[in-house]
Amino acid sequence: MHHHRNCDEIAAIVKLSTTRHYTAGQRIVAACEPANSLFFLRSGMVSVKLRSGVRLASLGPGMEFGEMAILERSRSADVFADTPVTCLELPLDRFADYRRLHPETSLKIMRNLAATLARRLMLANAKLDLLSAY
Repeated sequence: MHHHRNCDEIAAIVKLSTTRHYTAGQRIVAACEPANSLFFLRSGMVSVKLRSGVRLASLGPGMEFGEMAILERSRSADVFADTPVTCLELPLDRFADYRRLHPETSLKIMRNLAATLARRLMLANAKLDLLSAY
């Protein structure tokens, strides 16, 4: 189920973020780099891949990636643009400042990210179990 974000949340994310553009085939996030921002995909498609080349997920507009940054200090996977991509990059330190000023909106954003994270971890674990079964 995909809940539509409310306007305050989207406005907050847009205001705090930098718009980034990538060309097809470009790497957006590299595994092992420091994880200090989240990304919100506005247009285009991306692939999340393990360094072994295994594709964990394909994501489209309205989805986020890099949310593991909330838990981890370094990136656990590569993210590539499959098509031309426009996304918003939200630095975690900027978000931390915002959270002090706007606790309620931030809480909603964090809840959405936590739900995404939980869902993705379950899917990734299921996928990795399948892969290691061979």
